[in-house]
Order: sequence, then C-alpha cells, then structure tokens
Amino acid sequence: MEIPLDWAIPQVITFLLVVGRLSGLFLIAPVFSSPMIPGKLKMMMLLMLALTITPIVSGTATAPMPTGIVELLLAMVTEVVMGLALGFSVAIVFSAVQVGASFIDTSIGFSMANIIDPLSNTQATVLGSFYSIMATLIFLSINGLHYMLAAFKQSYSVVGVGQVPDFGRILDNLFFTFKHLFGMGFQIAAPVLITLLLCDVVLGIVSRVVPQMNVFFVGVPLKIGVGLLAIIIALPTFSTFLGERVSDVLDGAGVITGAGRDDEQPKAPSTANTAANRADATGRINAALAAARTKAPTTSSDDAATPAPAAPQTAEGVNATDGR
Repeated sequence: MEIPLDWAIPQVITFLLVVGRLSGLFLIAPVFSSPMIPGKLKMMMLLMLALTITPIVSGTATAPMPTGIVELLLAMVTEVVMGLALGFSVAIVFSAVQVGASFIDTSIGFSMANIIDPLSNTQATVLGSFYSIMATLIFLSINGLHYMLAAFKQSYSVVGVGQVPDFGRILDNLFFTFKHLFGMGFQIAAPVLITLLLCDVVLGIVSRVVPQMNVFFVGVPLKIGVGLLAIIIALPTFSTFLGERVSDVLDGAGVITGAGRDDEQPKAPSTANTAANRADATGRINAALAAARTKAPTTSSDDAATPAPAAPQTAEGVNATDGR
C-alpha cells in the first residue's frame, strides 16, 4: 500500500511545526523545564504529545505550508516563539511566588540563608525553595498540566499551523502580565507581612513599657515562630490564589488573544445596559406625557358638564362676584 505524497508531506511538516511549538513550551514552562526530569524523558514526552496533537490541529492551517528549507526554518522559529510566549506566561506566576517568598524571607530573617532549589537548580532562600515546591505541588494538584496542554491546543484555534501571529499583540500581553509580577508577589506575602508588622508593633510597645527587656533577643525567635504560624494558616489562601492566577493566564490562551484584559476599552455590556436604561426611562416619560394629553380633554368635558356652584351671597343679597 503506497502512501500518497500529497497527503504525507503536509502531515510531516505539520508534525515538525507542532514539535517546534512544544519545544518552546518545554523550554520555559514550569514542571516541563525542571532539571529534575531527564532529557531523554522530556524528548519522549515531547514526541508523544506531538504525535497526539498533530492529527487534531492538522486542519487549522490557514496559510500555505512552507515548501522550501528557509521557509520551514522561519516557520519553526515562529512556532518556538509561540511556545515560549505561552510557557513564559505561566512562568511569570511562579516568579511571582518567588518574589512573595523573598518578601517574607526579608521580614522573618531568613534572607541571609541560601540553599539550592531542586526545581530550578539555582540558589534560593529557605522560604523561596519551600514556596517553589508548594507552588509546584499545587499546580499539579489542580491539574495545571492539563490546563497548560488545553491552552496549547486552544492556541491553534487562534494562530493556526504555519500562520504568522501578531507579535506586537503577544508582546503587549506579556508585558501586561509581567507588569503585575510584583503585585502578585505582594498579594501572596501580604497575610504574613501584616502579621509580622503587628508583631513588630507589639514588640515596640513592650520595649517602651519594659525597657529592661532585651527585645532583640526576644523578637528574633518570636518573629520566626509567628511567621511560620502565619505561613501555615495562609497556605489555603495561597493555593486558591495560585489556582486563580494560573487559570486566568491560561484561559483561552490569553497571552495570545489578550483574554481577561480590561484596560483598553470599557466593557460593552455596561454601555449597552446604560443605553437600555436611558431608552427605558425616555419611553416611560413619553408614555406618561401621552397619557396626560389623552386624559386632559376628558377632564375638561367632565368639568363642563358639572354645574358650577352658586356664587356666595353677601348679607344684603348682592352677588359678591359681581361686585354689587
């Protein structure tokens, strides 16, 4: 049985382009880019996923397939950039976790101790490594890999195989996500930072009330204990926050489409509702005026049919209205 070349060649090219986009995702996305996963295993996963996704996205190509070597290389570079953009959007959330952990380390007193983070193979603080491991576990527990692969598949409905994307739009969306990096980090660390701030206030009051007490030696272990207790209490909030941010970033391949951004123009439903309310109010006023016009003649005829009351009389029997 012979395989027709006019069918096989586009399938092979589609497979290579899918491999390119997956390679960009595997280079920077959390879990996939972890040095703890052997390179051979990553390659096997990449090829298996490419073989699975190729039949699904083979019909999304809106541009002609590249035929030359140079065109194929340029298309491969474009696909790698697309995968990097999608993986970078998720990596920003994990970077925000590291930023929040560094805030807590500085406040609690762990910033001087550095250890090797096994997930990124870089030096990190104690709580930075702890939060990194917790973020990975939460990411896996909420099926973050499934969301990432679903967003990867959804990206082909926005930018098909071999199609040139709007790089300006993608960069704008990435900068928009990166702009909120420190904000997300502060939101992660806010419960612990507020608790440590209250602890410092209490220690300041104690130092004024009891000057003989050495607040420094008392405060260091106290802040460590209070900080660790606050971290344990805030872990459920941290897991919920991380799940929401990952869902916002990956929902509908938002880094490519800009889904979830409301900073460019007001929402259409609000404008439509305002116009509808104004039209409804105008209609009510016009209806009330029309009802008043139709009721006015009836009221006049009724008043005309009703006899007028007799004019009051003075003591001399003269009509007061005539002035006599």
